[in-house]
Amino acid sequence: MKRRSSPVFLVIGIVFSILAGFVMIKMFRFRLLTPVASTVSQEQVLSSFNPITTPFGEVTAQKGADMPQVEGEQWMTFDGIKLLEDQVGFTFSMRCPVGKTVDILPIDIIAWHQGVFENGEFGIGKPLAVAWEHQGYEGLWIHSGWDFLLERSPATDLQYFLETNDLNEVQPLITQQAKMNECLLGGSVEIYSEGIARQGKVTAVARVPSGQVEELSKHTMDLVPYLGGAYPESGFAELDPDSLLIYFCGRAALDEITDPNADYWTQARLILAITPGD
Repeated sequence: MKRRSSPVFLVIGIVFSILAGFVMIKMFRFRLLTPVASTVSQEQVLSSFNPITTPFGEVTAQKGADMPQVEGEQWMTFDGIKLLEDQVGFTFSMRCPVGKTVDILPIDIIAWHQGVFENGEFGIGKPLAVAWEHQGYEGLWIHSGWDFLLERSPATDLQYFLETNDLNEVQPLITQQAKMNECLLGGSVEIYSEGIARQGKVTAVARVPSGQVEELSKHTMDLVPYLGGAYPESGFAELDPDSLLIYFCGRAALDEITDPNADYWTQARLILAITPGD
């Protein structure tokens, strides 16, 4: 007489199979689409003469030429908002389509300090930005893309708006550039913190393709003059020193040749500037 198998073991087997498949899918997506943990960082600046290769290109810095140690009331402020004190959010009102808004939800902003990129403090998927100053201009490095658990990085929605259509399909370069110049550039931005909000305008924007990322990474401390010269139509040549820069990564356009040495999310660089005022 044959003993019937208990349905409990069958159910358990099915559940474990589903869980295993779910984990494998996430691992595959993580390996395919995101940087490995040891190299996830924005543009890095070192206090040594030796270059380092990151997902953002090869960066060199002279000893003692670290990121700025700026002190005082004016360090990281935007029209009176002290960006390092409370979480800060951004709402971009696009010029097209009419009524379209894109958010960078409230994030903590931390000043650059030695080891901030290497120790995992500024990891992909975290609601953080790193602040830096160069030649009187201030800016934020913000992550875009997804982490291992598919947590959305702060600039992901803005990245998707510029790169994809309504079905989240990556678009050709001409379409992406049109969105940058016709929809984002000239649009208004609300920057808000605890109990305070200020209005700004996107006055400069540049997209740096993979073939020029290596050169870009050599201009961490003269970023605005470099962008103004390399991309004369971008608006950076006439940029107001009170502007705030936002710097994040992008994917390759549909018709671009990808860099095999860069990750899926770090093929291009997207840089914009917000100037105070209506």
